[in-house]
Amino acid sequence: MDWKSKIDECCADELEEMIIDSIKAGFLSKDEILEDCTEYIEDNYPDDCEGITDRELLKIIEQLCKEFQNTGDQETFFKLDAAFRNLAKQGIVALHYAGYTQSEGFEECNEIASELHEKKENVIGCCFYSEQDLGHILHGDSTLLYLSFGNYFDKPTAEEVGQMIVKELEKSGFHVQWDGTSAKKIAIEDLKWDKFYNVR
Repeated sequence: MDWKSKIDECCADELEEMIIDSIKAGFLSKDEILEDCTEYIEDNYPDDCEGITDRELLKIIEQLCKEFQNTGDQETFFKLDAAFRNLAKQGIVALHYAGYTQSEGFEECNEIASELHEKKENVIGCCFYSEQDLGHILHGDSTLLYLSFGNYFDKPTAEEVGQMIVKELEKSGFHVQWDGTSAKKIAIEDLKWDKFYNVR
């Protein structure tokens, strides 16, 4: 792409990967991806990347959307989302694409759990996958989507929360790997990611 010759090579490569990952993940609108890109440039390449405007970035995002956006009925994602909704009904905070790292994902879950607890709603644990977890699928490094989980009180234990998560995933038709301990993440096998962003 000719835009890559206008700016720092490292910045261009990193931006392109970031945009493609966001498009493939399917959680952000084009404007939200643009906002992330401009923030990334300001934080990491304040001088090197002055040569690209928001309008040019948006055109790049639109062009990459045509090439990399998933299509179809999103069957896999809707199955996973249904499982997460059912877990939420059982008091488990279940989040998609939570934080970039596992620790950030736990922070997001804990914030929501605190809010729910203040409202006197039942909260017993959490479950999520991070941007990094999904990234392994998007980059073709793995066919396993790893889910982190935990408990908030002595009862149920983390292992019992894990059992609830596995049961719900299997009910939704997923094949799951887990050794039954709180030390290991729960993994969904052979996951083909099919989500795309659509305005509802």
